[in-house]
Amino acid sequence: MKPDLDRVRIVLVEPQGAFNIGSVARVMMNMGFSDLALVNPAEFRNDDGYRGAVNAKPLLNGARVFPSIADAVGDTNLVVGTTRRRGKQRKIYCCAEDLSGHVFPLLHEGRVSILFGREESGLSTAEANLCNILASIPASPGHPSLNLSHAVAIICYRLFVDAGGAGGEISNPVRRPADNRELEELIEYIGFAFGEMGFFSKGPPEYVVPLFRRIFGRALLDQEDIGNLSHIFHRLYGLFLEESRRGS
Repeated sequence: MKPDLDRVRIVLVEPQGAFNIGSVARVMMNMGFSDLALVNPAEFRNDDGYRGAVNAKPLLNGARVFPSIADAVGDTNLVVGTTRRRGKQRKIYCCAEDLSGHVFPLLHEGRVSILFGREESGLSTAEANLCNILASIPASPGHPSLNLSHAVAIICYRLFVDAGGAGGEISNPVRRPADNRELEELIEYIGFAFGEMGFFSKGPPEYVVPLFRRIFGRALLDQEDIGNLSHIFHRLYGLFLEESRRGS
């Protein structure tokens, strides 16, 4: 069974160029994608946007607008962020060539969001921390920054080809993935439980939540995994409360 690319959502974060947004719609249609989401975009349903979209005007007109990334990705099961910057808080987990291995196992029953940042500055560190996986597009070190629509085109092309769009067939395992809201509820509880147990008393907590988000994102948790992990962390916190009561 070929992966269903309609289950991949392309999310543009605060895009400022109507022509660029239209061009993204065009390359999405070229490669068989149909789900476009925009977070706080500039006005795009205008002459510049339609000029960039060419024959993809229906896809552009159907783009959904959201006030935040959380709203845009809430019903999807994996959030992939695209970035060229590396750092302590930005560990790149895959290149464009390897992305299908993370995405395709979810597409039988789940959905995936792929985030692209602003034309000038990309995704902020806080926004990158909302992603389960970070992906990069190899480019010349002398000029690594890609135009927004070009970056979307490369990612979509890679997934299109890997999905058999060029005539090939691939086999994919079927997963029943947890959606992003379920994952975030678990991560929020872990942060709460660790805080109550005094885990953060001798150091900053900022790294813990992004760490679990990255680990869980790479693991591609399904609903059974979420249930089992929720039970483990609730039980762990319960044991801490029991010990605290005995100590007092």
